[in-house]
Amino acid sequence: MKIFFGFSVLFFLMSCHKDEQANSPAACNMQEVYSVNSKKVTITNGVWGTVSSLEGDCMPTVPACSSCCRNCPVQRTVRIYQYTTLNATIGVNQHAGFYDGFTTQLIAEVDADGNGFFQANLAPGIYSIVIVENGKLYANSIDGQGGLNSLTVEAGRKNVNLAITYKATF
Repeated sequence: MKIFFGFSVLFFLMSCHKDEQANSPAACNMQEVYSVNSKKVTITNGVWGTVSSLEGDCMPTVPACSSCCRNCPVQRTVRIYQYTTLNATIGVNQHAGFYDGFTTQLIAEVDADGNGFFQANLAPGIYSIVIVENGKLYANSIDGQGGLNSLTVEAGRKNVNLAITYKATF
């Protein structure tokens, strides 16, 4: 019985340490994450960046509240489509930025790593870049022509950081 209790306490302490480490400010230091991720780029033409998730009250306050709004890297699938407007969406839930699908061609699909890093080789052109979130396509910006998360790629590498913002208030 003492051995079981000892293992239980050890397991509990290890679990607590893991949670503290994952939720520590250092794990969500986005400047550090961006710096680390910039060293991972191997493409010569296309897009690379970091996927992150903002949560909490992100309204500017005086004095500043550093613990109210968290921005942390997340592991998600990133999809790049031909330039897509609202007219080419399926199952629109515009207010939340979620879509069931697009009728435009899927150009690339890549998985971000545990640090949110992704990259994709792309030819020069105009695209729409989205995050797969809970089985839906998440696009939180619309350009002046109704294009969702538009992305213009020219020769070389382009850095684009994507943020999931529906769990944050602004």
